[in-house]
Amino acid sequence: MTKLQITLTDQEASILRMKAASLGYNLTKFVKFLLGKKALEYDVSIPTYKMSEKTEKRVEEAIADYEAGRTYSVDSVEELDKLIQQDED
Repeated sequence: MTKLQITLTDQEASILRMKAASLGYNLTKFVKFLLGKKALEYDVSIPTYKMSEKTEKRVEEAIADYEAGRTYSVDSVEELDKLIQQDED
């Protein structure tokens, strides 16, 4: 999350504060809403890349392992280290 600090003129703040109040917002939430709404209007294309056949096969195998219950959930690096140690023993 990014924190942003802006400076508004008294007139700008007053206009925005009145509009915000009419919608049940405070000034900060209203400006955040306006910026978020405007950001969604931009057409930003995110590049996508095709996986290699080898990687695609590994993903399919991983999904199959997950669906068959052959995967583990780990919440820390320490837990992962323990699982790796068990496999090596």
